[in-house]
Amino acid sequence: MSLKEKIIEAKQMYNDKAAHLIAKELNIKNWDSKTLKGCCPFHKEDTPSFIWNKKDNHFHCFGCGRNFGILDHYQKQGLSYKDAVSRLFQETGIIFEFQNNNKDDYFKHYKYPKEETNIDRTKVEKYMSKRGISIQTLDYANIKQNEDGDIVFEHRDIDGKLLCTKYRPSRHIKKHEDKMWWQKHASTCPVLYGIDRIDITQPLLIVEGHMDRLACIEAGYMNVVSIPHGAENTGWIEFNWEFLDNFDTIILWADDDLPGQTMIKESVVRIGEHRCKIVEPDDIIKNKIREYYKTLNPKADISKSDANNVLLACGKQEIIDLINNAKEVPIPDIIDLMECQDVDIQNINKISTGFMELDKYIYGQIEGNLNIWSGYTGHGKTVVVIQSAIIESVENGHKVFVFSGELEGGQIKNWVLKPLAGENHTIEWDNGVNKPKGYTITNEAREYMKEFYKNKMYFYDTYLNTKPDAILNRMEYMFKKHGVKVFVLDNLMCVDFSDYNDEWSAQKKFILDLLKFTVKYKTYTHLVAHPKKPDGKTANSAYDLYGTSNLGNLTHRLFWVNRDEKEDKDYNIEG
Repeated sequence: MSLKEKIIEAKQMYNDKAAHLIAKELNIKNWDSKTLKGCCPFHKEDTPSFIWNKKDNHFHCFGCGRNFGILDHYQKQGLSYKDAVSRLFQETGIIFEFQNNNKDDYFKHYKYPKEETNIDRTKVEKYMSKRGISIQTLDYANIKQNEDGDIVFEHRDIDGKLLCTKYRPSRHIKKHEDKMWWQKHASTCPVLYGIDRIDITQPLLIVEGHMDRLACIEAGYMNVVSIPHGAENTGWIEFNWEFLDNFDTIILWADDDLPGQTMIKESVVRIGEHRCKIVEPDDIIKNKIREYYKTLNPKADISKSDANNVLLACGKQEIIDLINNAKEVPIPDIIDLMECQDVDIQNINKISTGFMELDKYIYGQIEGNLNIWSGYTGHGKTVVVIQSAIIESVENGHKVFVFSGELEGGQIKNWVLKPLAGENHTIEWDNGVNKPKGYTITNEAREYMKEFYKNKMYFYDTYLNTKPDAILNRMEYMFKKHGVKVFVLDNLMCVDFSDYNDEWSAQKKFILDLLKFTVKYKTYTHLVAHPKKPDGKTANSAYDLYGTSNLGNLTHRLFWVNRDEKEDKDYNIEG
């Protein structure tokens, strides 16, 4: 049984006892022990609306919308989430052994930050009060102040271990001044801020900024984390994947600028549309924010609807209302054609093919395109695909997934590393008369490249399962968890269609599924397809491929690689 299932079981066992304990320790007014109802302790009210929900095992206030359960109560007393769960298990007699985070290799050479020990927090408390953040919220989030008077945000793992520390001035940020920075001489990692205080059985709210997390806590929504870096860095998805996988519902709230909305779009696709909701403040809220800032500075024109601005301009209740009314991700199947996003090839993301003359005609590899590569055996098809689809992609900062039915992982690795090493790091061997020369990468270069290119190229072990659905499932998994954008499948003949009565129909379906995958996730997908044997009449027809007759018509781009017989090292690429 998983940790999440154990927590749900423990809550069910504790049930009404938890309600009575919370009511007593929070001194809930007008408490009715039979109906488990009383006045909400988090806002002023005369009519009891704080009611225990036996199904979900927490209080729900029908006045302010706040939820509050036994784990929230334990954490409010100062316990970390893990300690709160341990206490719940102890109270209910449940035995559970917590597992480590399985990231030992990641932290092998990690430089952990030093704990900030300054006990004075005067400057931080004064500044935070201007941002609407109370001392109680600062205490809950363990906000500190360093010796320079800066705000200290501690990023801990789910076990409460300090992984990295971020700072911000406890004053207004000046122009051209760093807004936030990490502790010097310490490592950093993309762990979500606040992950150590999250109840995995409740919906998770992910906000963009650290101050936004504090604003949501101030409003009464405790199950909130913020991303560690800027909106354009989505490395937190991969790093926190096992944690995120616990949640049935994930609510996203980002800034309403281009980076924030781009983050929302990519996060929704990778986390899963079925479980994502989005907070979307309307124009009324934005106008309130604009008016609020004009009272401080008549020339100001600020309408950014992040959580902290909503707290300042609209109050705590508006934050809770926005979260509770977060919108489900719409099904994108049917839309008005005139509402489709404008597409200009000049603005589409591209990767060079590695061949300057080819790029002049086709712009390079285009995001969201399925490419089929073909050519006769011995004409350099594999060399060109490795250079164009793998090496160029990795050199441009993209992660690559490789499926090969012909070569095993070590062979692919050598094919890739040799051109990356270059002549200066390659040893040439003379194997004697009438024997080909051999080439070996120096040990120093090989070890350096193994470390440098680690976690950038992934090889699918074809000995496991080469059925089309298995390959597509692995591709989707690698895109969502690891952010892989480039997929190379070599080759179509090595895909196992034995479960189908009609191989050609199965191939067509596979190509259509590849197209859907490529367009949906905006990937760069490359498929190698062998041609039929030449009949003397069509020596190099790019449409004369082995397989379904629809291959050439179903792809976005079709390339034929042919080595010039006169110039052994020259390649002709037709498309």
